[in-house]
Amino acid sequence: MTEQSREPAAACPMHAAGQAFKPFEHDGMYAFFGRIRPDVPIFHSPEIDYWVVTRREDVLAIFRDHERFSAQIATQPICPWPTGAFDYLKAQGFQSESVQVGCDPPRHTRVREAAIRFLNIRQFSTYADDLRRLVRGYLDKIETRDEVDLVDAIFYEFPAQVVFLLLGERGFDPLRIKKWGDLRLNMVWGQPTPEELESGVRDLAEFWTYSANLVAARKAQPGEDYASFLLARRGGDDSILTENEITSLVFGLLLAGHETTTNAAGNLFLELLKRPEQWAWLVANPDLIANAVEEGLRHASSVIAWRRTAKQDVTICGQRLPAGSKILLALASANHDEAWFDNPQDLDIARPNARDHVAFGNGVHFCLGAALARLELRILLEEFTARFPNMALAPDQKIAWTRTISFRGPSRLLVRLNG
Repeated sequence: MTEQSREPAAACPMHAAGQAFKPFEHDGMYAFFGRIRPDVPIFHSPEIDYWVVTRREDVLAIFRDHERFSAQIATQPICPWPTGAFDYLKAQGFQSESVQVGCDPPRHTRVREAAIRFLNIRQFSTYADDLRRLVRGYLDKIETRDEVDLVDAIFYEFPAQVVFLLLGERGFDPLRIKKWGDLRLNMVWGQPTPEELESGVRDLAEFWTYSANLVAARKAQPGEDYASFLLARRGGDDSILTENEITSLVFGLLLAGHETTTNAAGNLFLELLKRPEQWAWLVANPDLIANAVEEGLRHASSVIAWRRTAKQDVTICGQRLPAGSKILLALASANHDEAWFDNPQDLDIARPNARDHVAFGNGVHFCLGAALARLELRILLEEFTARFPNMALAPDQKIAWTRTISFRGPSRLLVRLNG
């Protein structure tokens, strides 16, 4: 680093924040950012060698500035893999390309233009009845039970079933997809052990083969699904999309299309049930459900941080950073920024500006699945509040979080369905 961009001196608040920040620990995270945000808009984390940006205004500015900040680092392993892992993947024919969240314009623009013609609110709304049937089916299975782990019973599997609807898949085990997704989260955004990495690389290759075979099957026999749509859109023209880009898009949807929603559902229900008065208010006023979803995404987003690199020398909040500097956008902190949200530590399902959160990012990389996630969460709340109005958290439970730098959600959530 240049002299101007080195870690701040030990006596300053930026240095103290960097030393106190635990990027893989989620307990106490919101309290930590609440303490430092007024005085520390940016600090260096020596544990991961990233500059952490804490305020909403600055996070939005970086998201919107793809000329100076690159998204290519977004899906690269936070803990570098050994060379042997890449050698193995190459030998297995693994050819995944960064075509969306880890890709910059103009390629990103070309690929997104094709994908958004299928991944949009109009298309997602056609699945609403199917989603509601899925949720009611899960609730039928648990309604005679007193105590239930919502993550295990519903939230873990349901979003994967939704992805299968988009891909036109029938009869495939959703738990297998979830296992693949969990492994990749740990491999890219976590701290995998050598054993976990070895197992994960094998499964990643298997996952890629599955995606490639699915695209090949749709090429031979098209349907009304995402892969078939992309192949038709391509029309044999590589300047629109290549076949490998289509496989990469399917591969990405299978990985990213459900993990964030699983975590978002767990976070939303946990925060509501921690505040019985908010749950009761929602039961009595179902017209607040859509806004409650937005407030849940703001208050406890499933994506708590995202990454960028500086394409050139930049200055952020008065801190000069050289080209190549790695930047962690603290979405969790931005969503609790007092400069924009009144009493941000409170969950308020009637909050008028709840939708101003950055849980889905911003700018050209705004999440294409945002409308689908909102639909899934809304249907879950509608069905649960109607079927189990007296639902309450089981007492004396310890909440454990996924241990990654970017994704946050409870691994278990025990409730008593009838209070």
